[in-house]
Amino acid sequence: MIHVANKLSRRHVLAGLGASLLLHPSGPANADGMMPMRAIRQFSLGDMAVTVIDDGSFSMGVGMFGANAGKDEVGALLQSYGMSGKMAAMPLQVMLVETEGVRILIDTGMGDVTLHGNTPDNGRLIRSLEALGLAPADIDIVLLTHGHPDHVGGLTVNDEQAFPAAQHLLPDIEFEFWTQSPDQAPAQLREMVRECRRHILPISHRIKSYSDGDQIAPGVTAVAAPGHTHGHFAVMLESRGQRMLHLVDTAVHYITGLERPDWTVGADLNKPLAIETRKRLLSRAAEEYLLIAGYHFPFPGVGRILRLGDGFRYVPMPLV
Repeated sequence: MIHVANKLSRRHVLAGLGASLLLHPSGPANADGMMPMRAIRQFSLGDMAVTVIDDGSFSMGVGMFGANAGKDEVGALLQSYGMSGKMAAMPLQVMLVETEGVRILIDTGMGDVTLHGNTPDNGRLIRSLEALGLAPADIDIVLLTHGHPDHVGGLTVNDEQAFPAAQHLLPDIEFEFWTQSPDQAPAQLREMVRECRRHILPISHRIKSYSDGDQIAPGVTAVAAPGHTHGHFAVMLESRGQRMLHLVDTAVHYITGLERPDWTVGADLNKPLAIETRKRLLSRAAEEYLLIAGYHFPFPGVGRILRLGDGFRYVPMPLV
């Protein structure tokens, strides 16, 4: 069993989020507290069945995506693509993988948590599973790539565990950091830690850790990708010679994170390490011509990575 640490040393946290990530429980859209489904995309990867579920979205100021560049430079890049130079949309793509009779959820979406200043538009996972003919108890493994609220918010429904039969996986360092006492956390992270605790602690007795290279299920392998958080992970899916690297939050925004991988992201806890990890995994994806997925990329968030000067470009792929 994993035990809650009283405190993680502040020297492990690099200061400066660039913007405050204040969170609050959202008002449910339906009487039963769950949002309706919005979009689902299914495809095959070898013998694997992969389903991408649109859990919703939120928006953030563009300065978050280039804290060392400044919001004007970030805004100009996004405007060159016809986007707002002030706010950026952040979709939430939860992935369901079925391999050799095992059903794995990669992260759980945002659940009942909504960023301040946003209209509740998330927490669609349970309704989407129902549309697929699945009950929460049909999920065998919940693979949590890190402890941020937009990845663990769907762990609970009305403060009860959402997936009662599932084994939950979360690295020890993530569990310890995101369940520490909010009063012991860095000031800019206290609201976030408070929300993470609310969702993680009710299922703490079901959590086991995992490490780099661990096989989570047949063809599903953990790939260390630290920097965004201290124990952030990507995931490699492989079946019958077909491979897909789920980058998760290695690149948070599909334009800024790829074209300017040297730009720091406000929410990255270790910014130099996050840049190093981002360049390493994006280089690998480009060199090996891997199919990739991005948690915050536009639905369904699956495509390829191509070289673009000193950076990269995301090319969405049609899924048939």
